[in-house]
Amino acid sequence: MLAATGHLTASVALAVARSGADEVLALGVLHGGRDEDADAVRRAKGGDSTARQSLRRVYGGADAICAEEFSLDGFVAMLDVASAREGRKPPLVHAHYPFLVSDDPAVLPGVDELAALAARMPLVATTDPIHHGAGYGTPDGQARPEGDEATVTWARTCIEKQLDLLARGQWGAFAQLATEVRSDFRDVGPVLGHLLRAGGRPRGEILELRLVDYAGVLGARSPSWVAGPLMRVSRA
Repeated sequence: MLAATGHLTASVALAVARSGADEVLALGVLHGGRDEDADAVRRAKGGDSTARQSLRRVYGGADAICAEEFSLDGFVAMLDVASAREGRKPPLVHAHYPFLVSDDPAVLPGVDELAALAARMPLVATTDPIHHGAGYGTPDGQARPEGDEATVTWARTCIEKQLDLLARGQWGAFAQLATEVRSDFRDVGPVLGHLLRAGGRPRGEILELRLVDYAGVLGARSPSWVAGPLMRVSRA
């Protein structure tokens, strides 16, 4: 991961360190919680209304379900290094994990607390907006090799569409697209979009894009890759 996209995470960490902020709000992907949460998460993702109602909210702080989540580990480690290089104390990271956001992030339990944090500190988020290929269930006839320029163009267009739907607040269409391309932006994206729409329609852009081969990691046939972009979403 460090070899393929570590420099992208490092650039975000350095930007936060150089901002002079003492705190930063970081939105991470909750992949499913601890082993003991697996059954409830499986039922919730499968549409069980009771399980969804029980689990649907923003997690963080002392919440046990996110105690073993790793999606923000790289950013936190890089932020420590970047701060040391800048000769300053690392900012306090407020790590939060939106889960089961559905079509209306405005009513997600805990989102108002995030809005209060986002109003006074930098906001960062992590995502792999496309998972593609044999290792992720893409039918053989639809699999695109990551080394092909046409695949890069397709991936960039797909991610730009995700950003555009979030900017316009079209949560339902975004959720559908996220499902189609197996994007783990499905929860973080709508919350990020909601927080940045407070002053008007935000603008998202891709600064750099890498398609990372995961065939070896997954023990799967090629192509099996993940999109690793560096993105900037600005308030209106």
